[in-house]
Amino acid sequence: MAEADSQRPEDRAAPDDPDDAPADTRPAPSGEGHAPDADPLADAQPPATPDPAPPPTSADPIPAWLRSSAAIAGRLLVLGAAVALSAYALAYLRVVVLPIIVALLLCTGLRPCAAWLTRHRFSDGAAAGVTLLATIAVLAGAVTLAGAAIGRQFSDLADSVQDGVREAGNALTEPPFNLSKSDIDDRIDKAVDKLSDSSGELTGGALEGAVLVGEVLTGIIIALLLLFFFLKDGPGLWRWLVETLGGRQRSRMDEVGRRAYAALAGYVRGLVLVGLADASMIGAGLAIIGVPLVGPLMLLTFLAAFVPLIGAFTAGLAAVLIALVSGGIVKALIVFGLVVAVQQVEGHLLYPIIMGRTVHVHPSAVILALAVGGIIAGIPGIFVSVPLVTVAATALTFARETREPSAAA
Repeated sequence: MAEADSQRPEDRAAPDDPDDAPADTRPAPSGEGHAPDADPLADAQPPATPDPAPPPTSADPIPAWLRSSAAIAGRLLVLGAAVALSAYALAYLRVVVLPIIVALLLCTGLRPCAAWLTRHRFSDGAAAGVTLLATIAVLAGAVTLAGAAIGRQFSDLADSVQDGVREAGNALTEPPFNLSKSDIDDRIDKAVDKLSDSSGELTGGALEGAVLVGEVLTGIIIALLLLFFFLKDGPGLWRWLVETLGGRQRSRMDEVGRRAYAALAGYVRGLVLVGLADASMIGAGLAIIGVPLVGPLMLLTFLAAFVPLIGAFTAGLAAVLIALVSGGIVKALIVFGLVVAVQQVEGHLLYPIIMGRTVHVHPSAVILALAVGGIIAGIPGIFVSVPLVTVAATALTFARETREPSAAA
């Protein structure tokens, strides 16, 4: 035993079975290509160091409410510029735009007549032509009769115009005015002289007047032609427009257009009702006061009512002039008070209430539309403001109705 233990380790015999060898001295199995001494941490990535915190910044000096207000103001400025540009374009093309609007409004009122003729064996063209010619004949006949009556009356009363003006001056010299008669006569003479001296200016403005008359005649011709084609081919023209511009929204565009057309028809009915009310009140008042030409003045008031607010007042001025010529200053002042009262009733009661029911627009929106239209474009702006608001309100109502089901879903 002592000899075996005294042998050196290198002199000991290797074991016969390699499996009996110690684990650290076993040969590597054949076919494995990895190195036994490979360091498992050689390919490991070093731990990522966190990025240093950004340096503290100073607080934003602009508050959030000011940023949002500036954003809203910028959008409102862009919207206002777009509206102003559109209004300028419409005003520049007024010779075409106004006839289109007039023809469309007339079509809403005359379309039932043309449809009735079509149902009674008239062709579309014949029905449109008969309706248009009948309308022109009625309007021309009414205006001719009224003009002839006014002309005959004025031919008898023309000599008393200067006397009426003098009578008005004499009334100012009495209580409660107590003005100096000499001063009044002097001012009247100066006014007459100034009117005579301004004849040259009126003659110089004849060219501008001729241009205006030419625009009016051109607009009337365009409106009549468009009215004929609207009556004859209105549904076909609308279908073509929807198919051309509708795209994927054909059904929605068609529905909005039909609703807008119905709203415009209600607007025209409202105008007729307002005109009848104005004519009735003016006619009754003139008959009680004893002013001549009640019938022609009623017709003039009815036609002038199609220009909201200022139409009845302009027609009333003719009544005031006739009252001044025929009955003197007192009767003229009474008629003037009547005209102002009717204008106030129309503007603040009849027009908002009737239009609010026929057009389904709140009376305040109607009043604001008339005011804004008059400020922007004068009489044409007043004429087209309510139809535009009507179409816009109809489109907004349809958009709300179509959005609510999807929002609820």
